[in-house]
Amino acid sequence: MRMRIKHAWALGFLLFLMFGTAPESVRAQSKKMSQSITIQIVAYVPPMLRLDLDFSRDGSLQLNGRVRGEEASTNGSPRSFSQSTAGRSDFDIMSSATIPIGNASLFSNLPGSYSIVVFSANGGYLRNISEEGDILIPYKLMLGDRLSAAQQGSFHFALSGKAGTNSPDFPVALSFGELRAVEGDYSDNLSFSIIAG
Repeated sequence: MRMRIKHAWALGFLLFLMFGTAPESVRAQSKKMSQSITIQIVAYVPPMLRLDLDFSRDGSLQLNGRVRGEEASTNGSPRSFSQSTAGRSDFDIMSSATIPIGNASLFSNLPGSYSIVVFSANGGYLRNISEEGDILIPYKLMLGDRLSAAQQGSFHFALSGKAGTNSPDFPVALSFGELRAVEGDYSDNLSFSIIAG
């Protein structure tokens, strides 16, 4: 009899453990399944700087100017700037003239500063290609309302802030002072780039 009581008690205890705790674990699982989960998505947008030129596809430009003789200057009309997206320009060089080249457009998602640097193969001079020796004509480069003289072979324009597709373009032009140059053809090569900082 005692054996049966012990046996029944053990069986009851075992059933209690099995069925008495099962509803609690099921409730715990259902609570876990109904908990809300928060997911945070972080997207990285890399810094971007881009300079587009309507007068050059690859950022380079060959300048080709001509100083006319006195007779040609008084009798003929000056040759205006001609351009193509191939990166070549042709124009007449005249005293105190401003020669439009084209437009530059910027895209920047940087809040800080950046610079447009224009390297000149002749250090900011048009070089006479038809005469022996170094006959040079100095010029300045304009970007919007900024005017830059070449320093160590390059023109520098410091800019800052974000710029997008709706931002205004920057007109690019050459600016000449008083000329004391002989008649002939003059040339220079420019390379445009944009750098952060």
